[in-house]
Amino acid sequence: MQMVQMSAIDKADTAWLLVSTVLVLLMTLPGVALFYAGLVRRKNVVNTLASVFAVACVVTLTWFALGYSLAFSQGSSWLGGLARAGFAAMRLDGAAGTVSVSHLAPHVPEAAYAMFQLAFAVITAALLVGAWVERMRFGAMLIFVGLWSLLVYAPVAHWVWEPGGWLAQMGALDFAGGTVVHINAGIAGLVCAWMLGRRI
Repeated sequence: MQMVQMSAIDKADTAWLLVSTVLVLLMTLPGVALFYAGLVRRKNVVNTLASVFAVACVVTLTWFALGYSLAFSQGSSWLGGLARAGFAAMRLDGAAGTVSVSHLAPHVPEAAYAMFQLAFAVITAALLVGAWVERMRFGAMLIFVGLWSLLVYAPVAHWVWEPGGWLAQMGALDFAGGTVVHINAGIAGLVCAWMLGRRI
């Protein structure tokens, strides 16, 4: 855990990080939700909207519980540790005037950085809905997304965005989520669509 004085926090960076978080969340809710709802039959519009919203809720819970820690705490080159499980040790000490920061973003509060990364975890999982829309039961979808966010998304994010990740050590650069978001969601969506088969 790294605590810094509040004076070391860059207010402009923090403000822009929060604005960016809101923009990414808007791409999911309502962006992806309305886009996918417009591609399905009329009887499945509400289900599609609810699916994207439910995915956002499930990923938020898994991100808080384990996802952030597995992706952005130091561990092995394959997976982070559990030092930040449940956002452990992420705090603000008003009396001492200190706040916890991530080693990846030392000039913004870690809570803001974790929220920013959550927005990408949410939209990546929401993109998967288009692969199984009209073909998967709601409960099965929630279980799959919860497991996928922990077993696939978090490790891939660690590989690329954590400096100790094996892809990062090979020199991989991913500033806009091309690997962690788009390739990751694309391959997972393709596998899901193939496994589920044609719409009946």
